[in-house]
Amino acid sequence: MTDTVTFESKEILAIAAATKTIQLLNHSIDSDGAASWVLAGGSTPMLAYEYIAAYLLDEIDWSKVTVLLGDERCGPLDGVDNNWHAIDDALLQFIPQATLLRPMTDVDPAAAATAYTSTVDEYLSSTASRQFSVVWLGMGPDGHTLSLFPDHDSLKQTTQLVIPVYDSPKPPSERVSFTLAALQVARTTIILAAGSDKRQAFQQALQPDSQLPIAQAARRTNATWFVTRDITDV
Repeated sequence: MTDTVTFESKEILAIAAATKTIQLLNHSIDSDGAASWVLAGGSTPMLAYEYIAAYLLDEIDWSKVTVLLGDERCGPLDGVDNNWHAIDDALLQFIPQATLLRPMTDVDPAAAATAYTSTVDEYLSSTASRQFSVVWLGMGPDGHTLSLFPDHDSLKQTTQLVIPVYDSPKPPSERVSFTLAALQVARTTIILAAGSDKRQAFQQALQPDSQLPIAQAARRTNATWFVTRDITDV
């Protein structure tokens, strides 16, 4: 089942996503004793991370939260393309109590994917629910999510949780990404999409037979779209 919640601006969307996520993580802590959150890169998630850092740090016991990353660009950890580095600046540096799990970025994508698969599988095996509590996904104007791109090898069916991505249509060309299979163990998924340039992909993704990566991702999980009104207006 997929629901859509519409907001007047990406700033309001980011606040709502941040607030809802803290509530969901607390619910998982209450029910399971721990929680996990799979992060996404992008400008709208970054606003949400900054909001949490400014206003919500004391609303949760971070020592019971495991933070993971859904996809990463290969290259220097402190490089301008690195998702983890940007999120660390916005939020992670303020929650050292949390368990932080990320893919390596300074090795070949295949080696990084193998190592991160082991990390993620070990984490899931250690949990009672064998689920991610909350997964955040973004969407590009082409309908890609994570580093899974339309009509690209990254979208091939696999049972692996993590894959290497080569020749990405969007630079940088080498990446590491969760797969659609990994999303099937998400308890709750929030898709954050803002900006009129994503309107066409959003409308296409809502079609039952859409093969866009974001559409396939939404169908595999309990997803809620958090979108700005300029995306839903036709």
